[in-house]
Amino acid sequence: LQQSIIAALINPRHQAYLLARRNRFMGRWLTHGEGYPDWILRLFHRDHGRWDPSPVHEKVIGVDNPGRLQGDLLHESEQGIELYLEKQNRYSTTQAKAMVASDRKVGARHVVINPLLRFGKFYFLRLGLLDGLPGFVHIVTGAFFTGIKYAKVLALRRRQG
Repeated sequence: LQQSIIAALINPRHQAYLLARRNRFMGRWLTHGEGYPDWILRLFHRDHGRWDPSPVHEKVIGVDNPGRLQGDLLHESEQGIELYLEKQNRYSTTQAKAMVASDRKVGARHVVINPLLRFGKFYFLRLGLLDGLPGFVHIVTGAFFTGIKYAKVLALRRRQG
């Protein structure tokens, strides 16, 4: 990745580049599912992109047609399962509040269907099952908190009346 970044800086062909983030989860570098490749835009010319104001999972916006760099950006995605679950719970609360503020339409089907679709996509279609127990736990956690996020939206709206 370092060599790819240096080459892109010396001879830029794009205004921004996507990096393949490889997530480490439960002591294992994931190779499938949503753990790899987790493409993220991290190298960009600041005149052609900017960080969005999202409080969770910030991303670069305003960039068209980014290139892709070779190599992996290594990401230690959890420092213990308890802390990881606490972080996902915080993220889902923050996302739910933002969805309520933006008046996003959410129904019970989101609580049930979206987690199942997410699990199927990453566990079966993107072969997360090949990452063993860490891959399974990673994907189940993501699917679970997808449903919880939508449940929190519904709960927040009910409290508001």
